[in-house]
Amino acid sequence: MTITDPDTVPANPVYTITVSSTGVAAVNGERVTEPGLDTTEARVRALAEVRIKAAFHGRPVRVLAKEADGTAWPLIVDADGDVVTLDRSHPMPPAPAPVPAQAPPAAHGSPPAGSSFVPLAPEEARRVMATAPPEWAAPLPPQYASAWAELVAHERAGRLTEAIAAADQLETALADAFGPLAPPTVNMMTTRSTFTARRAVEEMEDWAPAVELLVETAQRRREAGAPEDETQRVISNMHAAWARLALEDPEGARETAETVLALLGDRPQNKRRVEAVFRLLERGAAK
Repeated sequence: MTITDPDTVPANPVYTITVSSTGVAAVNGERVTEPGLDTTEARVRALAEVRIKAAFHGRPVRVLAKEADGTAWPLIVDADGDVVTLDRSHPMPPAPAPVPAQAPPAAHGSPPAGSSFVPLAPEEARRVMATAPPEWAAPLPPQYASAWAELVAHERAGRLTEAIAAADQLETALADAFGPLAPPTVNMMTTRSTFTARRAVEEMEDWAPAVELLVETAQRRREAGAPEDETQRVISNMHAAWARLALEDPEGARETAETVLALLGDRPQNKRRVEAVFRLLERGAAK
C-alpha cells in the first residue's frame, strides 16, 4: 500500500523508535538490536520491525523516531517499506469510551491442597478496583471489549490454556497501542501471570516458566509504578511457584533465587518467605 494521505492513518498506535549512540535500537522500549551497530543500520532494523507491525495491522502506522541527541521525527511507515516524514506532530488519539474495567477474573474453585497460591476472590477484586488509582482502575478501551469477554469466558469455563493465550494476544495489542508500561498493558500482564500460576498449580508442572513470568510481572509493575498491594500478590505467587521449583529442580531455582529475594525485600510480611528461600537453598545444596 502506498501512503497517499497521511491524515487517513489512525492516531493509534504510535510506535516509538529510539536509537542510542552505541547502536542499540528499541521499539516501544523493546530492544531490537545489540550494541555495536552504527546508528543508521540500527535505525533500519528498527524500521523493519515496525514494517512487520504495519503488516499485522494491514495498514500504515505512525512512528516517532528519536535520535541519540534527542531529535524526534514523526513518521508514517507502511509494510512495503514506504516512509513519510511529517512536518507536524502526530495527532492526539481520541478519548476512548468506557467499557467494564479489566480486573483479573476471580478464581473459580479452590487451588489444590498445600498450595500457597493466592487467588483473587470476588470481594477482593472489588476492593482492589475500588482503591486503585484511577489510571490503574480505568476500563479498557471499547475496541478491546470483545477480546476481554472471550478471555473471561475461557477462564470461567476452566480453559486456562486458552485464557492465557487470549491474555497474551490482548497484552501484545495493548503494548503496541499504549506501550509496555501503560496501566492497561501491565494489568493484562498481571492477569496472564495469574492464570499461568494457576495452571502450574492445577497441573503441578511448568514451575520454571511460571516463576519467570511472575518475576517479570513484578518487575514490570514496579517499573510502571503499579499499585503495590497487587504487586505484593504477584510476589507472593512468585514465591509459591519458586518453592515448588526448588523442590523439583534445585539448580534451576538457584539461578533465580537472587532475583526472588530482591523482590521479596525486607517487608515484614515477607520475612517467613525469605527464610524459606534460604532453607530450600540449603536443602538443595546438601543433596
